[in-house]
Amino acid sequence: MEVQNPFQFTWEKGTTSNFADFFFAKIAKYGTQPALIEAETRKQWRFSEIKQFTETCGCRLREMGVNSTSRVAIVTATSPQAIFVHLANAIIGSIAVCINGFGSTDELWQQVDLSEATHCVCETQFLGKVEEVRRKAVMRGGGRIKVIKTLEEVLGQEKITVAPHAVLKKRESKSIILPKEESQLSLDTSSVTTPTNDETGGDEHDEHSDETNHSNGEDNAGRAPLFIFYSSGTTGLPKALELSHQSLIINLTQISFPIFNSLSHKERFVLPLCLHHIFGTVSAYFSLINGATTIMLNKYTTKGFLEALDEHKITQTHVTPPMIQMLAFDPLVESHNLSSLRSVIVSGAPLDANVAKICRERLQLKDIRQVYGMTELGGICTLSHVNSDNIESVGVPLPGMLVRIAHWDKKELCAPRQIGQLLVTGPQVMPVFYKNPKATAEILDSNKMVRTGDAGYYDEKGYIYVIGRIKDMIKYKGALVCPSEVESVMRSHPGIDDCAVVGRQDHVSGEVPAAFVVRNAAYPLLASAEVRQHVAGKISQFKELRGGVYFISEIPRSICGKVVRRQLKQHWDRERTVSKADNAAPAATPATPTGIANGNSASAGKPRRPSNMPAAKSASARGAKPSAGRPIRPKT
Repeated sequence: MEVQNPFQFTWEKGTTSNFADFFFAKIAKYGTQPALIEAETRKQWRFSEIKQFTETCGCRLREMGVNSTSRVAIVTATSPQAIFVHLANAIIGSIAVCINGFGSTDELWQQVDLSEATHCVCETQFLGKVEEVRRKAVMRGGGRIKVIKTLEEVLGQEKITVAPHAVLKKRESKSIILPKEESQLSLDTSSVTTPTNDETGGDEHDEHSDETNHSNGEDNAGRAPLFIFYSSGTTGLPKALELSHQSLIINLTQISFPIFNSLSHKERFVLPLCLHHIFGTVSAYFSLINGATTIMLNKYTTKGFLEALDEHKITQTHVTPPMIQMLAFDPLVESHNLSSLRSVIVSGAPLDANVAKICRERLQLKDIRQVYGMTELGGICTLSHVNSDNIESVGVPLPGMLVRIAHWDKKELCAPRQIGQLLVTGPQVMPVFYKNPKATAEILDSNKMVRTGDAGYYDEKGYIYVIGRIKDMIKYKGALVCPSEVESVMRSHPGIDDCAVVGRQDHVSGEVPAAFVVRNAAYPLLASAEVRQHVAGKISQFKELRGGVYFISEIPRSICGKVVRRQLKQHWDRERTVSKADNAAPAATPATPTGIANGNSASAGKPRRPSNMPAAKSASARGAKPSAGRPIRPKT
């Protein structure tokens, strides 16, 4: 069986095909109402000013040499000014490459190189890092970024000149791309002197047309790429994905249907999410086209988020599951007045329903809902109706969306409440991995539906439930263990601040569940035996923590709140390396399993942790393994 929204969405040929045209038509009626506020500086921009700043930015970008074949890396935090750069790129027809400015130099280099960015706009705080990336590009034979300018420069009134001596040698082009038709919005180019390709190091033609020809014919109206986002990289290296004008326009229209949307020009919306992530970008434009005043946090912190909620009397927000955890349990919440907050939408990772209910009761929320989406799906694809009380579900398919739950070993469709892989298609779903046709082909099944890689099910009413990544499922003697189910039980212990469950290799059972735990400060002596005893009896025996319990300072998560389980599994890789080293050195004192687990082994055998991985201590040896004859407590 498949689940489909009865309301359909059809992209008509006469529909506005440029996102900037769509956006400015939507916000025209809001006039001088405050549109954007930067939380840290309290600087404000009105709706009537957005077009002016966008056109100024467009002029400066053209002076940099940006044209319809350019890819502009935008290296910023969550800044309102980045919105103007997005819209200016939309008008010009260039692609905005969204990059996290807080990433490492190597991460920035990888993303710039993968997208083949030709120009860069960055915040001043990231300028040194971006210059280092350009130097690396030269050393490694890349040299893609030709011109780097700051936000202040591209939004200022002073003309931009490109110094010939600062230009890198241009690369040879291989193919020709048809020029894109410009947006109907006018840019005042009378005072703009556009540099030649030799001056900017730009390419006369663009290699991107080798795989995809985004012409502006009627059949392809709106399909030209607007953004390049990067996948989360929780199971491997991030991939560059294109998002078209059409995809963003459709997705914003879908989630703005009255049955799903309660935003209006009277609302105040805070964005604690990153603009380089698709959920953050969709959320920002969703708030703006509905006329809400949007407050942006440059960088998320618990204190900054709570202060913004309190000071600006926020009524709605979009968050990730770790933020819900904070709102539910952090004592700092009590020192802020959050009575104005009435609606919260959550996405990014599976949400613990028990934690969400605690959050709803604590803050007296009228509306708390989950949504499901992916970069590969063009944004959000499921959402519950306003004030839905089905907090466990990610909702129903949006208008025009079709969701199937298919058995991952067979091609059969699943019955209600039978777990399988989510397959999704819809009018905005057109996944294109930049210059990676193999990855694009692999993500689609024979029916051109996206294989999400997520496990879930649907109920008799058509509500969708997502339980986690298929790759994260633990296979214990042929039975599947869902990590999020075990984590939900563990979080009910007051001594556990955060946790993650992963599969540990076992030569008998295949994999056994193991837990990484962050202790609550009030429970410094929390031991493995207590954690395992807390879990036992509340779940099936085959789901118990036979792989041990490891205490760490922080659970590694992606920017959208997903647990990066491959980093946790590196703990055992190091443990095996240490074990081999101990066996190869007869003079070294052998360490007992308890010694290794608690980090008390001889220095010669003590594992060294990499800088990006928190220290882990296994306490499994201290807790006695449940005996075969131990009575099983009844489920509550």
